[in-house]
Amino acid sequence: MDNVPFAFCKHVCELLFMDYSRPSQAKELSGTYGEFSRLMFGYLAIYVCTVKDSRVLPGYVEYLSTGEQIKSPEEIEAVPKKHVRYVYIMLEDTANESACREAVQRFPYAVQYNVLLRSSSISEAWVDSACSWKRLWRVLINKKLDDKALRLFQKAITGRKIFKLTIDPDACEGGTLEITKILLCQEQFDELALLKPGGGGSKAPVRELLEFWSENSEKLTGKYVVVECTSGIEQLQEFLLKGAFSEDKELNVSGLQKLLKVCPKEECDFIDKYYLHNHRTFTIPSCVYKYEEGEGVEQRRLHISFECGESSVPSHERRPANHEGQDALHLMRET
Repeated sequence: MDNVPFAFCKHVCELLFMDYSRPSQAKELSGTYGEFSRLMFGYLAIYVCTVKDSRVLPGYVEYLSTGEQIKSPEEIEAVPKKHVRYVYIMLEDTANESACREAVQRFPYAVQYNVLLRSSSISEAWVDSACSWKRLWRVLINKKLDDKALRLFQKAITGRKIFKLTIDPDACEGGTLEITKILLCQEQFDELALLKPGGGGSKAPVRELLEFWSENSEKLTGKYVVVECTSGIEQLQEFLLKGAFSEDKELNVSGLQKLLKVCPKEECDFIDKYYLHNHRTFTIPSCVYKYEEGEGVEQRRLHISFECGESSVPSHERRPANHEGQDALHLMRET
């Protein structure tokens, strides 16, 4: 493989680097691929900025390998455009499309454009602009969208432009919840994350989403649902244990130990290869658990893994869950 043209190696590595979670894995490749990946990772950077009152406010560039941040406008301008592969835009209000376009065009070689919506409203012009971006990768919503914003957001949904959605559980209800279900059934979409700072959140619709999976499992094959809120973990356990769910944590752990099976290496390799399961990484990963329901051709399967550690480490040092992870179901509700 090391005898193939350098341009081909470069293209393969660039494809691997399209997903934020892949660089550390790409570095482990052998030969020319590994060398080029390690070189690329040394220069890989993200750009973060805020759009408010129709202006792009001062942001920063951060190199992933070192965590170094560049904040002065002059130094940011001097950063080679090809180094910045991930752009994050924090949208504070219904900013016009020209401000967002300015942020996007500043680093035209980015393979991801991610938007954090910090307002309940969005403008039609912004939606039209976002739909024209070559790769609207992830949308993050931390406030419940108003009815007009939901109608406008449908354009991006219909255009199949969004690959990942991160949402505050308290904002995921009503029309917003219906949007998540539509996205989960789209082929390009692969991850829904329900994240609550501090782990709280009383409205996470995890049980409803799991019931939706039971009814539409074929359409949801290979999809990720990431849950980081206490109520969501409780609902997952309720769904798995059905009538056996108890207020006694030890009883629940005992029930889960009987219900869930630890996946062997062969199965972990399969879901890594076909469903990219190893793109989700952890500080201290659990092993991969398997939950099955139904029989014969109607059988459905969930693969479950979770964080077993408390401290955080740089993203490039995190590891995926696999057959060598910790078998520690009692930690599922703690992390």
